[in-house]
Amino acid sequence: MSEKILRACLATALSVALAQAAQADSFKARVVSVVDGDTINVVGLGGGPGAPREKVILYGIDCPEPTQDFGAQAKQFTDQACFRKEVTVDVKSKDSHGRLVATIVLADGSNLNEALLANGLAWWSDKFAPNEFLLKQMHESARTAHKGLWSAPNPVPPWVFRNGDKNVQAEIKTK
Repeated sequence: MSEKILRACLATALSVALAQAAQADSFKARVVSVVDGDTINVVGLGGGPGAPREKVILYGIDCPEPTQDFGAQAKQFTDQACFRKEVTVDVKSKDSHGRLVATIVLADGSNLNEALLANGLAWWSDKFAPNEFLLKQMHESARTAHKGLWSAPNPVPPWVFRNGDKNVQAEIKTK
């Protein structure tokens, strides 16, 4: 085989491999349940009957827990936005429990993660998405406008609430 043909074959194989890798980072799915404001279960489209469910944690945000102030509102918002609907799951990573961590793009092209922040129904997770400055800006805008959970006098971040320190007024980073 000539060197030109070999190079062409290798270039084609590399292109195919890169295209497949890129496709693996994003897939179409149907939302089959909403666990809470920032956790959903999806089934990939085209999987047929018995296709596996994937639990998806919304990237870069943390919604109030279900028993926390605004937890029910966050879940309801997510439910109305995507339950039984087709979405695009843009996978960022997997967490230590094997759950997908992703951005959810709705059928109209809007970003569910950003919508929750903009409506004051989530905190920006600077621990897990420290370089997501758009998310930080949306968090700060909702906070300044006293939207959603920011209308409460002392909102407690869910990571503080989960650790059992429910009565502590947490400092919110404003970096």
